[in-house]
Amino acid sequence: MRYAILILIGGLLWSQPPAPTGRDQCGYVWHTIQSTVLDSAPAYNWVDPLTLNGGNPNVVTGLGDDNFVGPITLPFSFVYYWNSYDRIYVGSNGYITFGRGGNVASGAPPYFQRFPRTARPNEWIAVYLADLTFADEQGLPVPGAKLLYGTDNQGRFVITWDSVPYWTNETPGHWRGRNTFQVILDPNDSSITLQYKQIEAGFDSTYRDGNYNVVGMENITGQSGLDIAAAWPVPFQEFAIRIYHPREFACQALDIQADWVLTPRGEAVFTVQGGEAPALTGGLLNTGNQTIQNRIRSILGILPPGALTPVHRDTVIFDPPTGPGQELIATYQKPLSGISATPLTSLSTSSYVARQTVSILGASEGFRDNNQYETELVISYPVDSGVNRGRYLLRYDDGEWDPQAEGGGGVGFPQGMTFVAPQDLVVEALSADMAYELGSPNNGPIVFWVFEYDPLTGAIGERLDSIVLAVEDFEEGETLAVYTNQQQTIFVFLQRYTLPLSNPISLQKGRGLAVGFATQYPSELTPERSINYIVSNTASPIARRALEGIGGIWAPYRDLEAEEYAVGLVARIGEPGGLPISGPPPQWRVELFPNPAATPPFLRISLLEAGEVVVRVVDMQGRTVGTECRFLPAGESILPLSVKLTAGIYGVGVTYKGYTKGFRLVVP
Repeated sequence: MRYAILILIGGLLWSQPPAPTGRDQCGYVWHTIQSTVLDSAPAYNWVDPLTLNGGNPNVVTGLGDDNFVGPITLPFSFVYYWNSYDRIYVGSNGYITFGRGGNVASGAPPYFQRFPRTARPNEWIAVYLADLTFADEQGLPVPGAKLLYGTDNQGRFVITWDSVPYWTNETPGHWRGRNTFQVILDPNDSSITLQYKQIEAGFDSTYRDGNYNVVGMENITGQSGLDIAAAWPVPFQEFAIRIYHPREFACQALDIQADWVLTPRGEAVFTVQGGEAPALTGGLLNTGNQTIQNRIRSILGILPPGALTPVHRDTVIFDPPTGPGQELIATYQKPLSGISATPLTSLSTSSYVARQTVSILGASEGFRDNNQYETELVISYPVDSGVNRGRYLLRYDDGEWDPQAEGGGGVGFPQGMTFVAPQDLVVEALSADMAYELGSPNNGPIVFWVFEYDPLTGAIGERLDSIVLAVEDFEEGETLAVYTNQQQTIFVFLQRYTLPLSNPISLQKGRGLAVGFATQYPSELTPERSINYIVSNTASPIARRALEGIGGIWAPYRDLEAEEYAVGLVARIGEPGGLPISGPPPQWRVELFPNPAATPPFLRISLLEAGEVVVRVVDMQGRTVGTECRFLPAGESILPLSVKLTAGIYGVGVTYKGYTKGFRLVVP
C-alpha cells in the first residue's frame, strides 16, 4: 500500500492523509486503516460492484459534469444522524445526499469547502469530492466511466464510482485520469464505510497539479460534521475509512420538516372545474432530537407553474409541545379559490404546485432546507373541441414536454400510472402521448390495461379492460410533432391520442383506477430494439403515481419520485349508465420484511375479515418461481416466504379478494 507524503505549497496542503481517527460534536467517530484503536480500524475489503444484486448491479444513467440524479430507493431504512432515510441522491462529483438532493460543484480556490457548513446542501456525504465528470466536452459519455449500485451478500447497500476521470480544461476530451471508489451503507449498525481502490492525480493546470478535494459529511442542519480530509493525497489506493454511528448523541438539534402534502404519500390529486374541491391536508414531522416548545406554523400555497406568488394560501398553527419523531397533521379549512377560470394550456389540464411551508415561531431553526414539500394539484377543464369535446382529461402532464429531452416507458417492462376520482365520474376512454420511429419495422403495438386501484393500500385489483393500439393506427393521433435526432432518425410524437374503452366505467369519488401499458415488440426483437413508447415527463412537480409491472405483479415504480408518464383518463361527470366497479376495496395491510433478505423473509398480513390469500413470487423475467395459497383468520398473521430463492431481485405479489399488493424483494 502507498501513502502520501505531506507537502506544503503556497500555504495549502496538496498531499495530506487524513488523521487516523476523529469525531464530530454529535458523537460520530471515524477510523482509517491506519488507526491503532483496537477493533475499530477497518480492513480494506473492496466490494466488486459486478457482484451486487446477485451479479445484476444497477447502473445509473444521466450523470455528466457537475450534476446529480435520483432519488435512488434504498432497500432498507438507513439511520443517518437521528433521522431515517429510504432514498438517496448521487452526484457526479463523488458524493451522496439524503433528503432532497443538491448539486455540489467546484468554484474558486480552494474549490470545494470543508465540513461542516450550514450553507446548502446539507445532510450529505463527500465520498471523494472532486471535479469529476462522466461526460466529455461534447456531452457524450466518457468511455468506461460508470456508477453502479446495489446490495452485497451481507445486505449492505454499495455505491461505486468506477473509472471516473477528472474534468480538465485540456483537450482532447476535457477529461483525464481514472478514479474508483465506493461508499457502503450498513443497516445493521448504521455505519458508513468509504473505500478507495485507486485515486489518480488531478491534471487540470488551474488546480495546481491536484484538485483540492474533500472527504467528510454533515448532519441535516450543517452544524455538525466530520472533516476527515482535504487536499487528498495523490496517487492513493487500497485505503478504507469507517464511520461509526454514536450510541448517544452529544449535540442538540431543533428541526421541523414538511413531510407531505395532499396525500400521506405526497401524491398528486385532481379537481375538475366547477366540481368539488380536494381535501387540503399536510404532514409535519419533528426531525430534530429535541422537543419543540414553541408554536409551529404551516402554510399551504397553490402556485401556477413557474410562479412565485400563490393564487391560494392558508395557514394552520400548532401549539407546543412537539416531541422528537412526533407527526402533526395540518387540515387547511379555507375554500380553494383564485384558480384560473381557463386552462393554462390549450390541452384542457393545468398542473399547479401545492407547496407546504413550515416553521417554528420565535425559535432559531438550525436547518430550513426541509421546511417545504411540493406535490401536484391538477385542475381539469372541459375539452372545447375534437373527439373529447365536453369531457375532462385526468392527466398529470400539462402537455408542455420537449420531444428532444423526454424519455419513454413501456418498452423494457410494463409501466403505468394510478388515478383517484375527485368526484363521481364515468370514464369513457384513455388518453396517451406516444412516440414512434417513422417507417421503422421495429415498431410494435402498444397494449393498455385498466385495473381497479385502492388508494388507501396501493393495491391493484381486477382488470376491467384491455386495449391494443395497432401500428397501423399510429397515424390517427390528434396532434403530430416531428423530431429528427442527431442520427437523422425521424420520430413522430402523438399528443392526446384517445383510445375508447370497451365499456364506460362508473368511478365513485375516492375510488381509483390504474392504467398500465407495454410495447408489444416482435418476438425476434429484444426490448432494447423496440422503437415506440409512451412519453415520460421529468419536469417538476412530479405526481409520484408511477407503476412498474413484472410478471403481472404491479408495484410502485423505482423512479416514481422523478418520472411520470403521459397517460390518463377521459371522463364525464358521473351519472348512471357506466359499468360499475365492484364493491368497496377490502381493508387489509401487508408488509414484507426484512428486505433485502439474506434469510427467508416474512409477510405481515392484517385482515379485517378472514379470507384466502395467495402469494406469488416471480423473477425479473416474469417467470413464476413459487405460489402459495393460505386461508388466514381476521387480525394479524406472520407468514414465512417459503419459496427458496437464489441471489437476485424478485417480485412478490400478495392477493386478497381480487386486490394485489406488489413488492420488489432483493436477495443478496
